[in-house]
Formats: sequence, structure tokens, C-alpha cells
Amino acid sequence: MASNQETLHLLIHTESQNDAEGIVSLLRNSGNATRAHQITSLEDFNEQLEQKSWDLLIAEEEVNGINYQALQDQIRRLNKDLPIILISREIDLIAMENALKRGVCTMVPMDETNLLVLALQRELRHLKNRRELRSLEVRLRDAEKRSQALLESSRDAVAYVHDGMHIFANPSYLGMFGYASVDELEGMPLMDMVDSSGQAEFKNFLKKYMTGPHKLEELNTIGVDGQGQLFPMLMRFSPATYAEERCTQVTIRSNEKNTALEAKLREVSNLDMMTGLYNKPYFMAQLEIAVDNAVLGGSHGATLYLNLDGFGKIKSDVGISRADTVLSELSQSLKKEIGTTHSLARISEDIFATILTGYNADQAMEFAERLRNHVETLLIDIGDRTITATVSVGVALINDTCSRPEDVLQNAHTACEQVHQQADHANGNGVMLFVPSAPHSVAPSDISLEEAITEALRQNSFQLLFQPMISLRGDDIEHYEALIRLNLPGGRDATAGELMNNPDISDALKRKVDRWVLLNTVKRLGEHRQQGHDTRVFVNLAAPSIQDDSLPNWIGVAMRAARLPKGSLVVQLSEDNATKVLKQAQQFVESLNSRGITTALNRFGCSLNPLRNLQHLAVEYVKIDGSYTSELNQNQENQQQLQALLKELHEAEKKTIIPMVESASMLATLWQMGVHFIQGDYVQAPQDSMNYNFEEESSF
Repeated sequence: MASNQETLHLLIHTESQNDAEGIVSLLRNSGNATRAHQITSLEDFNEQLEQKSWDLLIAEEEVNGINYQALQDQIRRLNKDLPIILISREIDLIAMENALKRGVCTMVPMDETNLLVLALQRELRHLKNRRELRSLEVRLRDAEKRSQALLESSRDAVAYVHDGMHIFANPSYLGMFGYASVDELEGMPLMDMVDSSGQAEFKNFLKKYMTGPHKLEELNTIGVDGQGQLFPMLMRFSPATYAEERCTQVTIRSNEKNTALEAKLREVSNLDMMTGLYNKPYFMAQLEIAVDNAVLGGSHGATLYLNLDGFGKIKSDVGISRADTVLSELSQSLKKEIGTTHSLARISEDIFATILTGYNADQAMEFAERLRNHVETLLIDIGDRTITATVSVGVALINDTCSRPEDVLQNAHTACEQVHQQADHANGNGVMLFVPSAPHSVAPSDISLEEAITEALRQNSFQLLFQPMISLRGDDIEHYEALIRLNLPGGRDATAGELMNNPDISDALKRKVDRWVLLNTVKRLGEHRQQGHDTRVFVNLAAPSIQDDSLPNWIGVAMRAARLPKGSLVVQLSEDNATKVLKQAQQFVESLNSRGITTALNRFGCSLNPLRNLQHLAVEYVKIDGSYTSELNQNQENQQQLQALLKELHEAEKKTIIPMVESASMLATLWQMGVHFIQGDYVQAPQDSMNYNFEEESSF
């Protein structure tokens, strides 16, 4: 299950908005901060997929003439990793079997909420694992690349040896022994690098090293280069892994001068000599960068794979030398058509490729069609005759689903091959988007906290923490939020969210916990105010407490007993809990307000119509859901969404609070948006006491 810091981005396709709201409430109550969107049409669905990355789709089999298969086809077309859970009012086993065969994760009866939560937990774990795997593959490749670059540029001679044979050597090592390339050295015994006078000693050393604990060892001996010249060398041996194979790293200290010839050679080495286009190694390096940016940075794009149709026949017709002219002319024409924005490469004899950065599926297909049409209308003059040609173009999308550049290129190749399977395209001259097949599945788990909570109430062992809220508008009153933690066996602390949103914990027990928090907060606040502090504390209530008609009066009695003035305690309800029982929440808020107890709405902005629900709740404060903060600096669109939400709240004269502020850059952005209060570890992490120095608040 996602942690409290993670937000589930959910697409919902249900018959009614009430059904969609019910699903959002269920998931939020089970511990997921949820941002949802209800699909209204196929066009809307496509737009959502193009605009952002979603975690899950929960859908009925068919709604308003749109069945799940149409949604699934669109997901595959855009090559998105978006698990689908079907919900059904009546499970048909044959329909369920067919859905699973098509790659749906599972089908759950609509009224079996526990099953839905378990299925969602499982799919989120699998999705997280897949995303982490893609990210790790990219990071591993980057680490290997940097490691290889360090090896190549090292002044020290470095080689990797397996079973006494060379499997890799860097340029310094090759230069030291007089070899031009690794190929000349590969498979050569390490023994051959040592002069015959020292081979007996070296053999004994190596035998001892190989049978020992494989730690760092050194040996002074005499080396011999390819011309038979002798020189002293200090060899250092250490265990290593190269190309996923356990081996030994050999490092030899060298005084040889580093030559810096390579700049021009590297530039030339990126080009295809015949056409002047980039070559395959350069293209793969650029594709790797594009894939890394997609997985780690959220960018997107596409790869185009262009295969010159019938090149074998062209060679037969015009001869090999003039066929090369055809390729050169075609290359220059394509390069001119593509322009300088995108790099065109020749990656095989008659195959070209380019990378389109920032293109979505439709834009990439349109670009590919333009190139196909350009080649079809091109006239290539080869002297005594004119040649016409066509190309088949395969398109593969680049997004956070693909972590291996080789796979992206293979996908584009596959799409190119599929052009020939289309009607009227047996000879090519078409464009095809790669659409992957599909599937995924399996595994649950959960723990009951009932006994641990009951024991904590009995022993009075909950931990009460306080986190400050800082005014960005010069409010002189000190503001804190009271938070609880429960230490579980094994040393882990359970948060209030884990305790109060767990469906296995009874409503009666949740009410008892709320009263414990209220009573202890009121006591601590009374003591703190007696020391001369003008302080206000926010206390969160769970869903069952909203339906406790006796609670407002009980809070009023507790405040009077602690001699707390009106407004010093703020009772905070979550948006999801309040909107689920909106009528009762409205009466509860009114009852609190009539007793001088200030009210607030927490985790705001995640229901399908948050501002409509807010009209029924006369709260003074609104705390925005933390997902808005965590996504604030991802792109301009997220900032605009938050700005629009804040604008409407300020027009409704609500005081706004932004939680989870973790950096100065966030603070600057929020200050410009006119936020009233900020909260987060950047200001101060939750503490055992109300000890924040508000006099330093001006530094923010």
C-alpha cells in the first residue's frame, strides 16, 4: 500500500458519480492519498493518458457505450503501464476469464470493498516494483557507463582478468604493453605480461591469491611489453565484477604520459562515412539519454525506424556502387526534411532512425507519415536514370514504461515489420505504431492493530507530537497541529493515518483514540498557554467521531476545565470523511462553531467536486492535500492547478494551509500564491513539545 507521502493517481470509469466518489472514499479510508478523475469519454481518456502518468484504472465493463476493451486498446496504443481492475455488479465467470486473458488484473464484485482494496494493494505493489526496476536499470546503466568512462580515462593501467586470461584492458594498459586494441589482448594470459625472470614468483603469488580470501594484494615484478622491453611494475590485485562476471581487477601504476589525441577521432567516430549521418553507436547513445530522461525525469517522445523498401532489388537493378548513391541522396534529402531539431542516423545498410523528443503518439505518427510521403515523392537522379523509392516506418514511444534503449529500438523495428502485414502494404510504404501485447498479477497482506491500540489506551502510551504552522501573512498567534504515534513491536511507529484509516479497527475504538488525543492536547495546551503563549492547536478527528453527537459538548467541557479561550482549539476533519456523511458533518461543524470551537477541513482537493462540498461546511481553515505539495515543482501545470484552487478558497474567505513543505523553493512559490500558512519538515519536524521559536518566523 502506498505510504501517506505517496499519492494514488486514479482513473475511474463508472456509471454514476456516486459510485466514483464511493471508490475514492474507500481507497482514502484504506490509507491511500488519492487524486482521481472520472472518465467522461474516449477522448477524455486519451487526453488524460497523454497529459500525465496514472497509477490505476478502476472500471465497469461498459459505461455509456464505452467498454473496458476500448480503454485497454488505448492504453496499449500509447504503451502505458496502467493496470486495470474491473468492477462488476454481477460477476460472469466467462466474462471474467475473457477479461483476464486480455490482460485485466482482476474482476471484483462492486459491493466487495475488501476484495477491491486487496486487489488494489497488490497491483500498486507490482506497479511500484516495475517502476523501480526500470529506474534501477537506468541507474545501473548510468553507473556502468560512468565506471567505464573512468576506466577509459584513467592514467593507471587497468585490466580485468578471469581464470588468468584478459577480458578487458583500458587504453593506459594497452599502451603500457604496446597493444593497439583490446581484441589483440583478449584471451591472452596475464602471465605473458611478466618477464620470464619473475614468472615463477608471479605464478606462486597468483595461485595463492586465487585460493585465498580475494582481498587487495600487491606484487612488485618486471613487466615486458610487446616489443620485449622490460620495465618495473607494481601490480595491485582486487576482486571485481565485469560484464556480470566475477573476475580480478589488475591495476598497474604508470608514469606514462597521457595522450590527448581523441577529441577529433571521437567526433569522426560518431559519423557514418558513406552518408555523413550519425552512426548506430551514436544513435544508441542518444536513445539511451532519451530513455533515461523518460524514466527518471518524466519526459516522453518517440523513435522512428525507417527501412528503405526493396533495397535488394534496387541493388540488383542499378548495381552496388550506384545503390550507394541512392542511399546517399536519400540520406541528405531526409536530413533536410527532418531539419536540425532531430538527429538522423543510419543504423544499418538500408535503415535509418531518428528520435523525436516531446512528441506524443499522434504527433509522432503524423511526423512519420510526412517522412513516408516525402520519400514516396522523391526523385533520385543517379546519372542516366531516375530512381523512386518508398520506406516503411515503425514508431515506438519513449516514456517511463521503457527502461532499455535496445527494447525501444526493437519495438520500432517490430512496428516497421508489421507495416508489411497491413492490407495493400505488402511491399511496405506505410507507417505503424508499436502496440505491445499485455499482462501482470498476484499477492496480499495486512496486520490488525486493534490489540496494540487497546493496550496503548490502557497504558496511556500513545506519543503526542506537535508540528508548527507558520503564517506567511504575519499572524501573531502560534499555530500547531497535534499528531499521535504508536510504537509497535519491532520499533516501528504507526502514524495516525495508519491507525484511524484501518478498516479492521472498530469505530468505537477510533472514537476512544480521538477522545484521548483531544483530552491530552487540551491539557498540554492549557499548560503551554499559562506560560504566556498565545497558541492555537489543530486536532484531527476520525470518521466515526463526526457521527458522535455528544462529542462537541464533551470538547466544550474539556476546554472549560483547562481554562482555554474560544478559538484556541481547532477541530479538523478530513475532506473524505466529511463528504461521505455530508449532512452529519454539516451539523457537527455547526455544533462545534456554536460553542466557539474553530473548525478546519484537512486533505482538501481530492474529491471529484471539492468546492461544491465545501459550500455545506462552515469551516474557517482549509488544509490542502499533501499530494499538491509533492507535485508542486514537477511542472507548470501542477502549479496552475494549485493556484486556481487557492484562488477560489481565498475568494470564499477560507484560511489556507499547505502541508509537507520541504524546501525553500517551495516556500517562495507558495508565498507568491498568497497561502496563509505552511507546515512541513522544512519548518520543523513534529516534536514532543511546542518549542518552535515563532520570533524567527520572519526569516521565512
